[in-house]
Amino acid sequence: MAKKKVAQSRLARAKQAEFRALFVFSLSVFIIKILWLASLEGRGLLGADGENYLAALDGLLADGLFSSLSTLNYWPAGYPILMWPIAEISQSNLLFIVGVLQSLIFSLSILFFVFELSSGSLKRFTWPAVILLNLSPTLSLNSVVIGYEVTAASLLLLAIAFYLRQNRTNNTSIVNFETTSAAISISLACFMQPRIALLSLGIIIPYAIYRYKGKSIPIFLVFSISLAAISPTLLTLRNLQANGLAVVSTNLGVTMNIGAGPGASGGYSNDAKGVPCEPPLGDAAEQDRQKVRCVIDWYFANPFSATKLFANKFVYHWSPWFGPLSNGTMARNPWLKFHPLSETAKTENGFQMVFGATGKFISWVWILSSLALLSLGFLALRRRGGDSTLLAWLLLTPVLLNALSSMATIGDNRFRIPTLTLSLLLQLFGLYSIFSRKIFMRGAEGEVKLSRGINWSKKQVGDNLQP
Repeated sequence: MAKKKVAQSRLARAKQAEFRALFVFSLSVFIIKILWLASLEGRGLLGADGENYLAALDGLLADGLFSSLSTLNYWPAGYPILMWPIAEISQSNLLFIVGVLQSLIFSLSILFFVFELSSGSLKRFTWPAVILLNLSPTLSLNSVVIGYEVTAASLLLLAIAFYLRQNRTNNTSIVNFETTSAAISISLACFMQPRIALLSLGIIIPYAIYRYKGKSIPIFLVFSISLAAISPTLLTLRNLQANGLAVVSTNLGVTMNIGAGPGASGGYSNDAKGVPCEPPLGDAAEQDRQKVRCVIDWYFANPFSATKLFANKFVYHWSPWFGPLSNGTMARNPWLKFHPLSETAKTENGFQMVFGATGKFISWVWILSSLALLSLGFLALRRRGGDSTLLAWLLLTPVLLNALSSMATIGDNRFRIPTLTLSLLLQLFGLYSIFSRKIFMRGAEGEVKLSRGINWSKKQVGDNLQP
């Protein structure tokens, strides 16, 4: 008994030492980014829609929450609303403070996730995961940029971490700290970009059918989805009060139209003219719905062109941040300030190399390798069974739904960022599976089955609700 207590005490001290080391590493990366941000002129960076967010913020500062400024209903108003209290305190330091807070959320989300990773059978991936996520250039540097993307990626990772924690503690109740915190994290992400609601289903539904049984599955789904839907509902109510528009935003039709129609490439192109639609009538919300219907009708009327555009959008979604195949709105990516090929491309010979045949070949290898590692990571995790199977689905499903949403609208590699934390983790597992197949032996952690709570045989079974 005494030897067992000594062993447990040593294990606890080792766990604490590892967590301190993880904390120090994450804190160091955070401090370096903040020092870099503080050294910039203006002490802040704008993302692709930075000016639009600041214009919307000006409307809030001038007229309050129910400002009728069109920018607040064309783009989702959630992100400017979150900046609003900070701007009331200090407009001169707004960009810097927002960058610090976003980077803090980013660091804490990673730290919480890797802590949960270290508490399970995948603990050997703790340090590779924390290093990869913290030092991934585009992901980490964009955490200080004015834009929702990386913060949304952080909140989705945090939601997964909360679910892993509940699973580890074997808490079968539906309403508890973990499930509530996960739903709130998702709701905050949806507040900044309501499109995240679609991606969140790829987290909530797989967890429901893995963790719960019988009638507890729909109860959990109703609870989690209702909580996550609060923020888009609040945005709709704001727009209804401000402009009489019962919508979250009115830019879906325009976005879909950019990626469709004769001459379209599926991405941003000077030749694209959109779908030839009748002039829309009604208010902004009705015009948006008419454009959406017009684009959908065009897809059905032109299946061959639609298929080609969907394929292009898929490629653009996964395209590199820089190079001949890059397509999207990432020109302000801070990583491009340090990208080794950025300077090379400024010379004539360098430009020919980067954007010529060599650059195209390397870009295609990059895209195909990324997708291959992602697929291998999912298959390897799923093959382990048990909680690894759950993690495989929690990581992959939102990534796929995100790619599908790009295919439905426009191919933009910036749209990949909200699930970049998840895809990077899958690629990490995929890389390890190539060299360490023993780690990913089939059934190493348990039954290879996600839908443990669904009774496919239709026999009478109970639920796992706590009495």
